[in-house]
Amino acid sequence: MSVTAAPRSLFRRSLGAVFAVLFLCWLFLVARELIDIRVLQVNNGQAENVLWAELALERARDTHTDPAQLGQALLALEGMREREWRLKGHRTPFRLLQVLRRDAVLAELKPDLTGRERVLPQEAVPGQDDRWLYTEVRDATRELVVRRWQERPGDWHFSLAGLSYYARPLLYGLPLLALPLWLLFRLGFAPLQRIGAQISQRSAQDLTPLPATRYVELAPLVNAVNSLMTRLQQRLDREHEFLADAAHELKTPLAVIQLSAEGLDQPDPRARDEARERLRLGVQRATHTVHQLLALARSGADTVDLSKTRHDLVDLVRERIALASGLAVKRRIELALESPEELPMWLNRESMCSLVDNLVDNAIKYSPAGGHVSAALVEEADAVTLTISDEGPGIPAELRERVFERFVRLQSDQQCHGSGLGLTIVERAAAQHGATVELLDGLDGCGLTVKVRFPRAEA
Repeated sequence: MSVTAAPRSLFRRSLGAVFAVLFLCWLFLVARELIDIRVLQVNNGQAENVLWAELALERARDTHTDPAQLGQALLALEGMREREWRLKGHRTPFRLLQVLRRDAVLAELKPDLTGRERVLPQEAVPGQDDRWLYTEVRDATRELVVRRWQERPGDWHFSLAGLSYYARPLLYGLPLLALPLWLLFRLGFAPLQRIGAQISQRSAQDLTPLPATRYVELAPLVNAVNSLMTRLQQRLDREHEFLADAAHELKTPLAVIQLSAEGLDQPDPRARDEARERLRLGVQRATHTVHQLLALARSGADTVDLSKTRHDLVDLVRERIALASGLAVKRRIELALESPEELPMWLNRESMCSLVDNLVDNAIKYSPAGGHVSAALVEEADAVTLTISDEGPGIPAELRERVFERFVRLQSDQQCHGSGLGLTIVERAAAQHGATVELLDGLDGCGLTVKVRFPRAEA
């Protein structure tokens, strides 16, 4: 059988997921940085702008009478500012500073924006815009006004150069991470590939469990595969068992049918009638054996595959007893059922029918002509009990464990042409419902009583 490659790769999916997480983390950090620039740094820039404007006002109070001296004082102040930014390792933000008295400009410092993608603020309409921060401080006594504009921080970050600055770590980092991550994932998936190789190298007959893995993540997979192999082995064993049982049990009735069919050619009418009767009994026995073997095979199915639905157990038992009434009438057996009005239960109908049919059929067969067979359903506190009693020869106490084995027949079974499978089927069907089977004495101390006890959880 050819193996088609899977269209998707778990390896590539996991590797892609790691890169996707890294990309999302990068986006988060960049977004956080830009928000910090737009909000926090703007607040810090405005606070600095107000501080330097107030310092400029202090200089103007002392030197406003001499414009030249005022200009020198402002240049010295701005020199201190530029030195502070250089010590921080940052570019000094542009600023525009004006000192006015009675609306006349006493001194002004303007930035050199030659070659810069920036224009001066509108001095005629002083205020803050998307490029400049603005503040204004006054000295009412001396009629001085200091107006100061400062470059809004963060504009560079939103430029092409700024965005490339943030993209470089991602573009440089991902290729460097690709090879180590690829190797790590290869090593991580190697145990899974080894498990696949172990399974693919096995023959169809090799259902031995896989060796235990030391990896916690792979343990559920190994356990599930081993559980599947165990179930497959059990199923194969049941199939082999079924074939062996069928070959063993059908030899005798088929031999009888063959001999009887040859006897139909006898010239003696009485010999032909005897051969015809033997042929009928042989076909009947073969049919019964086949039905029992099929029921045994079904009763050996995995309990996990057993589908259960809600049924009334009283109706089911009453129906099966009614179907067996023909045989009971033929043998003049009186059938009786004692039960409550209803007993709803979760059960598999086919398996339960097989259980009841075998119990009722055995009770009728082994009871003497004119005898009684009693069935009872009792609802207890923790269980539901089905009992079927007869007046037959019964089973000695020392043999009651053995009769659940396949093809074990007592002397009474040989007389009734039993297959030795009835109680085996009953026990397996009961086990599928979590029930237990117990053999007790029958009616009036003779015969046999079969007691099937279903746990309350099934009800």
